[in-house]
Parts: sequence; structure tokens; C-alpha cells
Amino acid sequence: MLKFNPGKTSFGRHETFSLRYGWLTQGFTAVKENPALFSQPEPAMITLGVGRNMVNAIHYWLRATGIVEFDEDGGQPTALGETLLGEAADPYLEDEATLWIIHWLIAANAEGATGFYWFFNCFAPPQFQDQEALRALGEFADHELQMRRAQTTLKSDLSTLLRMYAPVAGRTDDHLDSPLAHLQLVAADAGRGYRSPRLVRPFLPPIALHFALLQRFADDPQQPALPIRTLLYGGDDWAAPGAVFRLNEEGLMNTLRQVMERYPASYELRDTAGVHQLYRRDNMPEPLAALRAHYQGRAA
Repeated sequence: MLKFNPGKTSFGRHETFSLRYGWLTQGFTAVKENPALFSQPEPAMITLGVGRNMVNAIHYWLRATGIVEFDEDGGQPTALGETLLGEAADPYLEDEATLWIIHWLIAANAEGATGFYWFFNCFAPPQFQDQEALRALGEFADHELQMRRAQTTLKSDLSTLLRMYAPVAGRTDDHLDSPLAHLQLVAADAGRGYRSPRLVRPFLPPIALHFALLQRFADDPQQPALPIRTLLYGGDDWAAPGAVFRLNEEGLMNTLRQVMERYPASYELRDTAGVHQLYRRDNMPEPLAALRAHYQGRAA
């Protein structure tokens, strides 16, 4: 997780292909077996069973989620990847918490998935038309990034995002849909565009918010506390868990109470100078340690 930096952004590198079921596990496993696979177009197409553009898309989503790192020598599974998709974790995405965490990893990636970061952290309308969102994304690129992005690139990013999160009515090939559609964070609103409201979301797994908070504190180690308002709305160029998970204030506080009950050694809520803040505690675990404990508990 990195703080938003206008000088380090990227759009449209997914070849217009939304993340699909099986792609992360398939790509993760293939890289473990052959680190150089994605630098070998023909073998990659054969191994993954997809065309060249889909190979590029799988490569992109592996990087955007942070489960594989790539350099000139090839790909290397990360500790995050092993913790999420390793044999002792959830390689087949059977735990709904894994889906929420994958969503967080993408929407918090301001550098590698800038359009997704913008949509979930900066774009607030609960109901919108795709053209309205496209205009807002263009304004963000013009004003915040101080650079002109091709309209086709921005449109590609936005349309890929909407297909990825909004279930397609009448589809029978569910295996092609993105697993993130099941989170119901975006919905097509017949004849009126799309909806992406902030809600209570009582089924948000506490471990997903816990992991997001742990990452937020770990990546900003000098910060002893975070205002609840910042966690809810952002505004400090870090991804905001409340915004990414599309929680309203009641939803954030309800889930946060569950987190504090389940992980009492990690956090403390205090009012400081009239500001409601979440403080880190000395016994706060590392993010990956918390994930490992979750999957170990699930296996038991």
C-alpha cells in the first residue's frame, strides 16, 4: 500500500480484461513453477490456456494485487501472495474475506491501479451515469495528476472497473465474471446508470477491515492514531478503508467494534481534543501475521 503520488500512476494496463475467477491462483502457481513464464509469450499462452492479451491481463492483475513481483529476471511470488493463495491459505477463493482483501489490495494501489483507487477513494456519488464518472475521472487526471490522459485510456479503465464490480444480468457463464462482483459494491441500475452507495454492510468480514487498518498503520509508522473521519472519507492521499469498502459511518463503527472485540490487543478508540481517533497498540501484529492467523483458524 502506497500513498497517492501524482508522479507515479497508471491506467488501462489490464488490456480491458476484468479480473476473472482462477486467474490469480493460476498465474501465481505458474510463476512458482516457471518464474520466466510471462517473458515467454507462446509458452505462457499454452500454460495459462488463454490468448496473448489475456496473458498480459493476468500479468497485470498479479502485479496490481501485489501477490507477484516482476523484474528483469521474471516473477517472484510475494509473502502476501503465499499468505493469501498458498496451500495453507485460500488458493480457490473460498473464503469471502479473501475477496474483500483482494478488493482492498487493488483499490488501495494508487500507483498500479490508479483508476480503481480514484473510483473507490475519490468518487463519491451513490448513483451515477458512466459518462458522469468518465468526466470526473478526466478532471481528476487533469487537476490532480497535472497531465493529459487519452480519453480512450480513461474510458477503458472505467468500463473495465464497472464490468468487474457490477454483475451482468442474464449471464450464464458465471465463471467468466469477476469474483469481486459478489461483493455488491457497484450495481447496474436499469436505465439509470450505476449505484455504489455507502451502506452498513453487516457481512463485511472483520478480518478484511483489520488487515486494511494494519496495512495503513504499517505503511505510516510515525502515525500513532488515525481520525475516524479520515478512515471513513480519506482526504490524506492514503486509501481510506471506509471509502474502499463503501461503508457509511454506522457501518464503519459497527465493523470496527467487531474488529476490536476480536483483536483487542491491536487498537484503542479515544477522543482527543474533540476528535474521535483510532490508536494503535504496542501489540498490534504485522498485517501478514494477522492473515496467517485467520487462515489457520479457518482450517482448524
